[in-house]
Amino acid sequence: MPGIDAMGVENDEYGICGFTSTLYAVYSRRPNLQNRLDTAMGDTTRRTRMMAEIKTFLQMMRANGKFFLLRDIAELTRSFPGYEHWSVNYYIKRINRQIPDDDYSIAMPPEATMEYMRTAWDMRPALVDTDRPGDVILGLTRSGAPANRWKNLAHYVFRDAAGTIYSWGDQFTDLDDVNARRDKDYSVIYRIMVHG
Repeated sequence: MPGIDAMGVENDEYGICGFTSTLYAVYSRRPNLQNRLDTAMGDTTRRTRMMAEIKTFLQMMRANGKFFLLRDIAELTRSFPGYEHWSVNYYIKRINRQIPDDDYSIAMPPEATMEYMRTAWDMRPALVDTDRPGDVILGLTRSGAPANRWKNLAHYVFRDAAGTIYSWGDQFTDLDDVNARRDKDYSVIYRIMVHG
């Protein structure tokens, strides 16, 4: 399944939207990387590639002494039902085992998502308060979202400059389309502008 939609297919089953939203942005903004991303996100390589990408980011944060980000990632992930005992150490151990059916969901606060954009893809993200034209990763909440100090952050999507929203390996015309097709009531709480 080559193409931009492949960037988010794994997010339909696993909670990895901070990573997949960034990959949508990279695919959209960097045509020179599209062939490499198509290969990495092919049907036979996508899952392993995503696990390696996430594990590499976590290890980079450790190596760079960004323990506050790792704590925040753990705190946000634990706010989701079923992940109350989640830890970075255990997560990396599970990825190392590469058990095919193992869940590799991970929740990323806005600052962690922006750090991933900076360190892995040399982007210059900016958190803004108001809607602006351009490519943006939208942080969303919804009814029944997990209670957390990030305004009950529940999901990220990528919206390109033309207004198309990408998530879960699909495309949507706007947030109303997302809500109708996913049977949710998402609203925007964060806007991470994509630069670079």
